[in-house]
Formats: sequence, C-alpha cells, structure tokens
Amino acid sequence: MIDINAVRTDPEVAKVVQAAFRRAVGMINGRWKLEILWLLSQGVHRFGELKRGLPGITQHMLTAQLRGLEKDGLIKRTIYAEVPPRVEYEITPAARRLRPIFVEIVKWAEERAVEHTQQPSLE
Repeated sequence: MIDINAVRTDPEVAKVVQAAFRRAVGMINGRWKLEILWLLSQGVHRFGELKRGLPGITQHMLTAQLRGLEKDGLIKRTIYAEVPPRVEYEITPAARRLRPIFVEIVKWAEERAVEHTQQPSLE
C-alpha cells in the first residue's frame, strides 16, 4: 500500500500515485459512467430501467457505456435464457467500493447547493 501523504515529498511515489489515479479516472471517465454506477449501486437494473433513470442518454450511448464498464470489471451483465430475453446489470465488488465515495460526492453537492443559496446577490 502506498503512503498517499508521501506524494509531496517523494517524486517516485508521486509518479505511482498519479498513474494509479489516471487508471481509475480512465475507467469512470465519461458523460454517463458515474451516473450509471450510482444507479447500479442502488441495486440490479435492466437496460430499460437504466435508460429511464438517465434522461437524455441515447440507447447507443448507454450500450457503449455499459460495455466499457463491463470491460473494466465494474459491472456484471447477466443474460437469462427466457422469452423474451432478460438482461440485468449489477455492480461488481470492485465498483461497490466506490459507494462511500458516491455518498461523499452527494454530501459535497448538497453543501455546495446550500453555500450557493446563502451567497449574497451581486445585484
């Protein structure tokens, strides 16, 4: 385990940490990936449920984002042999570790909203 605090004093540690951060951001970077992971952190969803939960996303874009997340091992797709076919998506244990980060992002956004409404008007 890398001592994240050593980033300021050790250039080699800084390189390793930056590379790890870049890899992580590469996996979750994209207009919709974090929102998809947030929805799936709430439970298993089918494609149509995800599409309804992401107003403005196209079917093509949702498919592409889901494929990328699956390729990176952040979601699991299960296909059931039924008629009509049923496909469900869920987060993997690796992505489940992001949930506390999502909670902190929500708290941060709520705090920012409150701060923004309390700022004096420039008018």
